[in-house]
Amino acid sequence: MHPAHVLPPGNVTVGAGVAGQVGGVSLTTSNGSKNALTAEELSVAPGVAPWANGRIGITGDNEASLTYSGRSLRLGVRHAFPVGKLHLSTELGGNAVLPRTRSDDEVTQAFGGGADVPILLGWTSDAELYSLWGGPRAGFNLLSGQVLPSLVDNADPAGDPIPFEGTTWSVGGVVGARVGFRTFHAVLEMGVAYLRADGTFGEVEVGFDQLVITPGGAFNVSF
Repeated sequence: MHPAHVLPPGNVTVGAGVAGQVGGVSLTTSNGSKNALTAEELSVAPGVAPWANGRIGITGDNEASLTYSGRSLRLGVRHAFPVGKLHLSTELGGNAVLPRTRSDDEVTQAFGGGADVPILLGWTSDAELYSLWGGPRAGFNLLSGQVLPSLVDNADPAGDPIPFEGTTWSVGGVVGARVGFRTFHAVLEMGVAYLRADGTFGEVEVGFDQLVITPGGAFNVSF
């Protein structure tokens, strides 16, 4: 949730808001499979979460950022290129997926980490009153954890927790807008991505394809 241009060296922006992750159109028929539904919950983690971010400008048209979004912690470094009246930036982000248990049990959870690369092209008005941006984004995550046997097809409900291992790959795009004056800005952003997830519950393989929608909104303060 930031424009395509980076901050001037030494300038800092902090923001707070909410971000969501919504499982959209399923591209794989699960036929009510517990495995597919559990894998979706562990890898996509649909829901709304608090969002917080800090960015700092670095000499050489560079910027570093740290973002917390409920289930993940992300560290990013990006570089911007002027393109006429537009700005082009590319970023490398590394994220840690934090463990999170389901509301109805303390066993089922997944954690891990990965990376993503967004490329943004954007426009900013004089005095930075308005900003618009958009571009592609791709990434992956490696996950591991465990689940209750009752959430896996044909497993003994009274058995031990079943280990989970998974990988997700996603590719899509993001568009956003920012409006404000001087140090205060409001931001809205929407991402849509194709996601492929593959994993195992013990020795049982599971996989699915899905369109994932990630809306978000925040208020930023610069100083």
